[in-house]
Amino acid sequence: MRDEKWLKDQLDFLLGRYFSNIEVSNPIEIKWGREAKYRFGSIRLLKPRGLRVLRGFRSIRRIREDQPQKSIITITSMFRNEAIPAGVVHYTITHELCHYAHGFSSANKQMFRHPHHGGVVNKELKDRGAEELIAVFKRWLKEYRHEILKTRSK
Repeated sequence: MRDEKWLKDQLDFLLGRYFSNIEVSNPIEIKWGREAKYRFGSIRLLKPRGLRVLRGFRSIRRIREDQPQKSIITITSMFRNEAIPAGVVHYTITHELCHYAHGFSSANKQMFRHPHHGGVVNKELKDRGAEELIAVFKRWLKEYRHEILKTRSK
């Protein structure tokens, strides 16, 4: 079974390999989430908590802005199973990193109005030389959907 350290190592590897030119404007964490059949990954921006009532005071607002925001990538725990190809996990992580690079759930400037409009994620991955990850994911997804549909028809 894959653990948290393995997942963190994959994030570091993929950041270095495909996203080395992206400014990491806020810390990125990665973790396993609950097992999901259809949603394989997500990214969200976690803003600092507290001081919401005192928002009107400038000095308090400045203190709050000094606290770092962080982006959290969550991967379905179904991918802990080593029967799932590592390329599928890599694709899912790089997909979420594309959202980060495009300014969704990160402190970076938002580049597009919608996160998936016009296939921007796969275009970005192709531009970064990650075509093989797309191919591995699509092959696996076709088999996975076939298995899901088989269990539904019973």
